[in-house]
Amino acid sequence: MKRAKTLITLSVFIFALGLFAHGTEEEQENAQELKKYLFRGRAQYSVGDYLAAKDSLTQALEIDPENETAKKYLKRVEDAINPADKDYIETRAGMIQEVDISWERPKAIPIATAEIEIIERNPLLEKMSQIIIPKIVFQNAPLSQVILSLSELSEKFDPADGLKGINIVLLNAIADDPKVTIHLRNLSLGKALDLITRSVHYQYDIEEDVITVQKAEGPIIHLNTDFLPISRATVIKLIGKKSSSKASEISQLEEEQGLKNFFGRAGVPFEQASGGPEGAVFAFDGTQIIATNTLRNLEKMRNILVRYKQTKQVEIEAKFLEVQQGALEELGFKWSIHQNNYANERFARTYLGDSNNLRSLSNAFATSSSSGTGQILIDGRSEPHIIRNAPPTFPNSVNLGTNTTLAAGLLGIIEDWQVRLLINALEQHTGSDLMSAPKVTVLSGKTAKITVAQVLRYPQSYGDIQSDVGMAGLNAANTSAGVTITAGTPRDFVDKNVGVEMEVTPTVEDDNCNITLRLDPKVTEFEGFVEYGGKSVALAGARNMVEVPSGFFQPIFSTREIETEVTIHDGATVVMGGLTREEIKSIRDKVPILGDIPGVGRLFRSKGETNQKRNLLIFVTANMVSAGGGLENQQLRNVPQNAIFQDAKIVTPEGLNSRISGSAL
Repeated sequence: MKRAKTLITLSVFIFALGLFAHGTEEEQENAQELKKYLFRGRAQYSVGDYLAAKDSLTQALEIDPENETAKKYLKRVEDAINPADKDYIETRAGMIQEVDISWERPKAIPIATAEIEIIERNPLLEKMSQIIIPKIVFQNAPLSQVILSLSELSEKFDPADGLKGINIVLLNAIADDPKVTIHLRNLSLGKALDLITRSVHYQYDIEEDVITVQKAEGPIIHLNTDFLPISRATVIKLIGKKSSSKASEISQLEEEQGLKNFFGRAGVPFEQASGGPEGAVFAFDGTQIIATNTLRNLEKMRNILVRYKQTKQVEIEAKFLEVQQGALEELGFKWSIHQNNYANERFARTYLGDSNNLRSLSNAFATSSSSGTGQILIDGRSEPHIIRNAPPTFPNSVNLGTNTTLAAGLLGIIEDWQVRLLINALEQHTGSDLMSAPKVTVLSGKTAKITVAQVLRYPQSYGDIQSDVGMAGLNAANTSAGVTITAGTPRDFVDKNVGVEMEVTPTVEDDNCNITLRLDPKVTEFEGFVEYGGKSVALAGARNMVEVPSGFFQPIFSTREIETEVTIHDGATVVMGGLTREEIKSIRDKVPILGDIPGVGRLFRSKGETNQKRNLLIFVTANMVSAGGGLENQQLRNVPQNAIFQDAKIVTPEGLNSRISGSAL
């Protein structure tokens, strides 16, 4: 027991000693910093750099607010500063401080959850929905008697305090009083009245404090005008895609027509041809809807707007992981045997100039550029002038070992025979990894597009080839006309994304927990160019010729695309794979018979293989976020739910000012 107490005492002593040592070390560092700022401030003051001196002395006071030396020199600096310059110095210091604070990342600030503002319903409609009648039975009863009974029942079963019941009036009851037969149980007064009037082809309308019932074909229809506020997010959700060619240029009239069409499809018509009442009006001023219609239709509009009022948006985080690996292995030989006395004659050979029977990978698979060359023949010159017009190259193509030199060359002389052997040996390995993680927030039901690609710009058409012929000299036998040929000029350029593109459309389900994603990832790869058209030839005199290639190159692309639609939980991740590609090119050339001899036959064979493997994985994570940027349903460590992401300080005319926590709403 005594030993245990001793150990505890020793542990406490060591811990206290550590704290003391740590505190002493920190104090020493502060003392050094204080000394440095004091020395710098005094030196700056002595040379007249008052602005810098004030900054240094202020930093010294931040370390030791009670330091008398710093206070004394700071007062001298302030006295030395010209009063006219004080405002300039303070403003400049404040602006520099704003730059420093701008590096701070936004913070998650807790706010109270905003309740959805409910558009107030018509009080008479609200009362009709609250009055529940247990039993309604009418057998061949006049409609006037039914209306009177309903009015009495509304007073009997009205749960509200104060004035009870609803005034229900039948118009033109003397002219027409149809018979009603109906049996209902446990229905609201509004639903019961709707069923009864529809059974005899009547309709009811709601005025300020009375319900009127009349024939459906009656000319008297009471209309009301209401102002219904609507947010931008709700407008975008209701009208769907933009109708203009440029989304940013959609007009207010187009939005008004889109909203009007939507409410018409939802059962609130405004056109008489679609069943709307005569005199109905629909207008939109950018922030609210001005609607003139029956009270029942206006109530439908309120219910629709309440349903769409909540702003639902989704944060889409896409992660693209692409791995690419290439390998090339090649070994080949070129033989040439001839007798020294007959240098221009070969006894045996496998190559001549650039031609080679035992091919390499670059010989076998490289794009031929013969169609992209031309020439100029000039009288008096033995060799033509070559015009080269090869197609442009593009990265990420399969490695063919082009533009590599021979590994070795051997020359042997045996008596009068000369033997030459060229060895082509090459081994190359390449690889690249790409990781991109873009993030975007989009409204529910709208489409977000993410692109990680290179842009290839190419023409869709070419102009006509132009040719001009000059005048010949006086002596036509010895001179010729000059010829100028201009190839077609490329025009109508378009951009093509070569890489990964993805369109994603998230839709938040009614349970507010699941998200449906419509995904359309597409991988586009460049394959090469193809040349269209033939060469242009012009003759000048008897022996001069100009041959120009067409140069009409068009690119070829390969595309891999997936279209799918899935439903996931809020915060879940969708994994898409299968966008893999492996390309293998190989050659196996040999000299017959000689290439089959064991051992020695390898010298008469050419073998090469190159392959490129590419694999792309796409991860898509969907998170429901609030209008403040915080996660709506998920919990994060040290981040309040539904927090608003914002800079803690903002710039005001008076300088930097801190936000009050929770003041966003």
